[in-house]
Amino acid sequence: MIILNEKDYVEQLLMSDQIDFSKPYQILSILARYYCHICGCNGEELIKLLQDFMEHHYPRYNPMDWTNSIETCAERASKYPLCQCDGIWITVNELDVINQMKDKVLERLAFTLLCLAKYHNFKNKNNQNWVNNPDSEIYRLACITTTSYDKDIRFHKLKESGLIDFAKKIDNLSIKVLFIDDDSEKRLFITDFRKLGYEWRRYKGEDYIRCTGCGILVRRTSINKKYCKDCAGKNPYYTPVGIKTITCMDCGKIFNADAASRECRCESCKTSHRKELQKMKMRRYRNKTTV
Repeated sequence: MIILNEKDYVEQLLMSDQIDFSKPYQILSILARYYCHICGCNGEELIKLLQDFMEHHYPRYNPMDWTNSIETCAERASKYPLCQCDGIWITVNELDVINQMKDKVLERLAFTLLCLAKYHNFKNKNNQNWVNNPDSEIYRLACITTTSYDKDIRFHKLKESGLIDFAKKIDNLSIKVLFIDDDSEKRLFITDFRKLGYEWRRYKGEDYIRCTGCGILVRRTSINKKYCKDCAGKNPYYTPVGIKTITCMDCGKIFNADAASRECRCESCKTSHRKELQKMKMRRYRNKTTV
């Protein structure tokens, strides 16, 4: 979870009724730094505020399980200020380097690494263009679906092209971006890190819009599309143009989908179908490897 302006994020968090706790420790860390640097709280007072927040907002909160984490976040809060970044600039030379690759997937990956390196440079002036995010998070932000094998292959291709380098230590998986050029003319300003792969596609002229509800980038699949899938579900009065009715080929259930959709199964049957395909692949693999 990449948050550019942590102060605004916490203020929205405190006013929200529904909080996404997919990464509770990261939320706790940001909250501790907010209370410390903005509200001036320290010591036992800070610990008490964090405990109250978790008790009122986190459904699975157990004081015994979270005591050490809360105390650690409170202790470290004063050492790390809040990140208040409005966005990062991408320059002309940097964009030219990426455009020369002529590979859409590698372009998105290189653009994502560039944005992450610049973000970490903003947070830490001594970062020197390093990216220490997990591979899974990097590919998720780049909007690339791939296998573990292909992840390494693509990183290797970027290294062979002279765009990135790896840490010398074997147990250090950080990546250094080598084509950062802050002295060139500024061209593209990135303010949202949730879908960096889509940010690149939008820059390249593909038809993406920002959700009216949450601001995330989504592909335009209908003329009047204004919301992402999550926000559209929260608005009962909104229906995109081009909705079609489909009968599930497995169970016969009737459901709605975009006119451009190629779905032929409902969600439950689609999940079951994927599991069956996975089982078939495993059976084929075992038959091949059986001596």
